[in-house]
Amino acid sequence: MAFEWISYFDCAACGAVERADAVGYDSLGYPECPACGARTGPLAGADAAARTGIEALD
Repeated sequence: MAFEWISYFDCAACGAVERADAVGYDSLGYPECPACGARTGPLAGADAAARTGIEALD
């Protein structure tokens, strides 16, 4: 019996969960959420805060 590993992408900005193969990537290779367009990467906290209006605590 064959088994297929499936990985998922969890968006920090909107909470969407998508199959990893359905997620696009920006020009730097960071994933972009298909639901809201938020990017995940070194500046993801700043990007998510701009979209949600929530400030990160340092």
